[in-house]
Amino acid sequence: VMVKYTRREIRSLSDQDREAFFQAAQIMQRVPTEVGQRLFGSDYKSKDYFNRVHLYYGGTADCDHWHQGAGFVTSHMAFSLEFEKALQSVYPSTSVPYWDFTMESTFYEPATWRQSPIFADDWFGNASPDNDLHTVVEGRWAFVPAMTNARNFSEVTNSYGVLRAPWNNDPTPFLTRHSKIYGYENNMKPSGCKEYAVAMKKTTWMSMSRQLNSAAHGHIHETVGGSWNHIFADENNGETSPAVLTFAHEIQALSKELWRAGYVECPGSCDMADSWKSCQCQCTPKSVAGKTSYEILDDAGVLSAVHYYDMEGHIIEQWKDGNGTAYYTLPGYTTTESRHIYDELLKVLCSPGHIGDMFQATSTNDITFWVLHPTVDRLWHYKRLGNLANYDETWDPYHKCYGHNPTNYQPFKNLFDKDNMFYTNEELYEAMRPNTATLPYTYDHFLWPHCAVIGHAISNEQ
Repeated sequence: VMVKYTRREIRSLSDQDREAFFQAAQIMQRVPTEVGQRLFGSDYKSKDYFNRVHLYYGGTADCDHWHQGAGFVTSHMAFSLEFEKALQSVYPSTSVPYWDFTMESTFYEPATWRQSPIFADDWFGNASPDNDLHTVVEGRWAFVPAMTNARNFSEVTNSYGVLRAPWNNDPTPFLTRHSKIYGYENNMKPSGCKEYAVAMKKTTWMSMSRQLNSAAHGHIHETVGGSWNHIFADENNGETSPAVLTFAHEIQALSKELWRAGYVECPGSCDMADSWKSCQCQCTPKSVAGKTSYEILDDAGVLSAVHYYDMEGHIIEQWKDGNGTAYYTLPGYTTTESRHIYDELLKVLCSPGHIGDMFQATSTNDITFWVLHPTVDRLWHYKRLGNLANYDETWDPYHKCYGHNPTNYQPFKNLFDKDNMFYTNEELYEAMRPNTATLPYTYDHFLWPHCAVIGHAISNEQ
């Protein structure tokens, strides 16, 4: 007999259990780690602790140690368990619920899904606050603080000293959300049944991890976080062609790569009294000196991922030749036209603007973060409870960024034992098998009846 906590879909919780989860999370928002550990024990950690950890592993300049690789799954599922243990130190009967956003995907459209009851004031709060700060002002998550004066608390902050991604120079001292993406109404909704069904058909752990990191992850970070204060919409005069929106979904990731490559620079320090316009991250004459736009974009790796368009709204299909060399003169364009395209692309990506909390490296500041990843974990559990005879669980050990290879250590101890030793990705992968006695939780069920109704039955049979 194995006795485990049961994680349930948040809408299926009793009012008492849901309130206990929200109240424990709010206590973690207000009570610092040191004080909380004296009150609740060593498993207690504050919200700011979790913000700092996620910011460090996702927001350093060398690379993203927790995303864009297989380490995403093991790190985030272990992180959710660490958060759950902190909740349970406050209320021992509590577990982290999951939010099955495939229901929002099934029953709503991109323009309406934020009207889901899940965003009621006493649940998650307004998904797109209508105020200049883009912060929730009513309900239990009104004015959730983002730590200011955080330089003595974290090695990574933005220029204002706010506990946010360095490329997100937003001084707002509260949680931020927005329905728009770089000036346009976001035309996406959460991932749904199709993306889940595709994930379950993967035949290797590496391909499964990529699907869990991307499509099955739900687009929740972008669609809840959003972005603003950016030149992109102004430059395009409100044009909303499919090409424009396709590129808009990529700006945050590509601007971040320019920042990591040293081309986008942020001021060393700004006072909270300084306007955001005077404290922007941008490409500076020094950072781009001596290089053309073509060389900068190629060097930063942007051209391998971008879906940009010409002045007539046509997506540019080819940026590199068959040998992987970037075209100086793009196929179908003159050299002058190509130079103009490269210049305009760089100009837009040199303006990261402001990014909602869920769309950057302290997404942990938003309560939706904590119910998002158990949803992905539930799908991973279901996959591993099936017949794995034809499923290759081999890790790719050649990832260039530390944190994604099997023997790389993650910053977690004592999740399954009392050995006080950090776990590797491989060890977390094994310890988090759903049928092991050491894993302290399970899920209420693995049923998606609404998916079957619309033709995307989710099965763990190979």
